Amino acid sequence: MFMVCLLINGDRESVAAAEETEMSSPSKSRQEITPESKRSIDQGFQWLLKCVRRNGVGPDIGLEPDLGCTAITGLALLSEGNTTTTGPHQRELRLVLDATLTMLRHYPEGHPPNETPSIVQRKIGLNADLFLAALFLTEVVGDAGYYEEDVSRRLKTLVEVISRAQQADGTWGSESWAPILGTVLGWESMRSASSCGMRVEGAIKLAVDAMLQNLREVDQQNASSWMHNFYKEASAIRVLYSNGYHDDDVFHETVDRLIQTARTDSRYFKFAGGEEYLSFFLVTECILQSPRAEAEKWFPLVRDNLIDVQNQDGSWTGHHCIINRSFCTAAALLTLQAPNRYLSISDH
Repeated sequence: MFMVCLLINGDRESVAAAEETEMSSPSKSRQEITPESKRSIDQGFQWLLKCVRRNGVGPDIGLEPDLGCTAITGLALLSEGNTTTTGPHQRELRLVLDATLTMLRHYPEGHPPNETPSIVQRKIGLNADLFLAALFLTEVVGDAGYYEEDVSRRLKTLVEVISRAQQADGTWGSESWAPILGTVLGWESMRSASSCGMRVEGAIKLAVDAMLQNLREVDQQNASSWMHNFYKEASAIRVLYSNGYHDDDVFHETVDRLIQTARTDSRYFKFAGGEEYLSFFLVTECILQSPRAEAEKWFPLVRDNLIDVQNQDGSWTGHHCIINRSFCTAAALLTLQAPNRYLSISDH
């Protein structure tokens, strides 16, 4: 189990000043975000914001909101550079944040209420919506204005609940279609909570061991499991990179395999479900930190392929498993905007 205690926040003003200095210099993002991808991002937001209601974001326009779709939409808005007080979509971000907090107030001690699981929960894990909510709140805590006290309180509860939910083997269960994605989101929510002022200790090593075991079990010869192979390897890359394995041969061999896959097999984009869209982001947010040539190979491939499969109305459609257009669109926007480096979860 994790042990959780609050830390004193660091000097946020110093961090902000450093970030401002970095952003004032010529940025790679200007090369990575092309005019075509900027148009794609703008069209994606035009569609996604139609899903935003006062009580949250549903799987599609006009559908009943759920926590997972609401939280990942919040992350997409943050990755554009919005805050609760600045940015072109600050109003929508406040709506999403308020809806997230309202939903969490109805979760006794952070646990989901007894209701039919959402498609995201069924495919990634019963705690997937809590993982996404925790990631969202870690990105706004300390800069939430009117919502600050509520954000801190809900985040502390979420961290405690997620910590208790981790299994003895380091995972967060195996009851879903893509449980390894659930483990990655659980691990990433804990890591991000630690980065924003909470100490999280205990089972990080177990999660890394689970990722390594997962890599060993991937069967590259089994063409029928192409979906499983992709999200498993993408998930493993995300965790291995942040735990010091980025110079390991297994890491680079896996990255090279994914790059080759993205270059030669259109199925991963044309028939993508929400799991693949999320996996694109998991890989991109760490590969862009790599000093090697991997980022130069990977990101243009995933960026241009995502633009190619975008719907005319600006959305992205899931073709299997997680078919929610809001979830897929938000995940695609997270990937396309990763060069902005506005999310702290991309820094580790």
